[in-house]
Amino acid sequence: MAGLVKRGKIYYCRLQHGGRETWVSTHQTAERPARKAADRIESLFLREKATKQLTGQLLEVVKQLASGQLSVAECAGPLAAIEAVARQEALKVVDDLIPAPPLSASELWERYLETKPELKPSTLETKLQRFRKFMEWAGDRDMSSLSETDCRAFLRSLGDIKSHTHNNYLSELSSIWKALPMLKNPWGEHLRQRLEVESKKPFTIEQVRELLAFCRKNNERFWHTAILISYYTGLRLKDVVMLDRSQVTPDGFLDLIPAKTERTQKRVRIPIRPELAAELAGIELKSLKYFFPEEVETYTRSRGILTVRFGRLLKKAGMSGTGYGFHSLRHTFITEALKAGISLKHVQAVVGHTSAELTEGTYYHGEKNADLTAYPAL
Repeated sequence: MAGLVKRGKIYYCRLQHGGRETWVSTHQTAERPARKAADRIESLFLREKATKQLTGQLLEVVKQLASGQLSVAECAGPLAAIEAVARQEALKVVDDLIPAPPLSASELWERYLETKPELKPSTLETKLQRFRKFMEWAGDRDMSSLSETDCRAFLRSLGDIKSHTHNNYLSELSSIWKALPMLKNPWGEHLRQRLEVESKKPFTIEQVRELLAFCRKNNERFWHTAILISYYTGLRLKDVVMLDRSQVTPDGFLDLIPAKTERTQKRVRIPIRPELAAELAGIELKSLKYFFPEEVETYTRSRGILTVRFGRLLKKAGMSGTGYGFHSLRHTFITEALKAGISLKHVQAVVGHTSAELTEGTYYHGEKNADLTAYPAL
């Protein structure tokens, strides 16, 4: 591989051959044209090197034929091999002289879809949303020659975004290039940002009560039920939205495989408290399958919409702030359950954590060994 080095205002192509290093001027002062020039220089260098090797091999066959070491018939095999390599090199020269047409971002997306990626519709939609943002930035750039510098420029163009959003864009775009091995993937892992871990805060019981009162006052029926479900079960937003009527058992439990444990098929079985049972019984029947069919459709279309809506709800209720979100209710459930003296193993089983350390170390925000008798009702 050729290296690109800048000395003064000029970029040089640095080549290695025969244990020696040679610098060749690209006569360019900007990196993008200099890199293209360096690629051409390297291509010419490799063609010259291949030509010398082929010439040497051909001369060796001629010498052996002249000296009687090989007969005319015996020369056929080596000559055919030399001819095949020569044809390949000739095609490379043609490719250099007649480059392939540029690959637009939209054509790249179509090629990616042709690989038939095994993704859920919602995941594919999220990927497309991020790729559209990239397409707007890319304009008429050639995707087949996209450089790391281009990648950095696009990620900077996203502005002041959180590190996990930066890394999500990087992962989504990298996966598209990886699906097309004929393209060099410029989205290197070293472009990732260090995650800024923002720990979630649990709502206090009083805050949960205030949220429920706000929902009742403002006719936020879905959010009232969703808050109750998460408070009494610790379920994540997706599992609440996708709650299926068949997941309610006749003996009064929620029995489901949470979205986070679909791959391992780990089930959770959560007892339904009387307050929650009454709330679920009062939900209007709009679907024989889902409790919240309208929210299922919204979440499937774009999973971020409901998160934004809940953030607005918190703001209107005067509870917005760093660390608060729907996931805070999961922290509340675990914190209050452990405060109430419920067995750590029981809480771990209910929330589906693979380790007690995660349940107690990450989600528990109270005093250990608190002497309470039961999980608090609202």
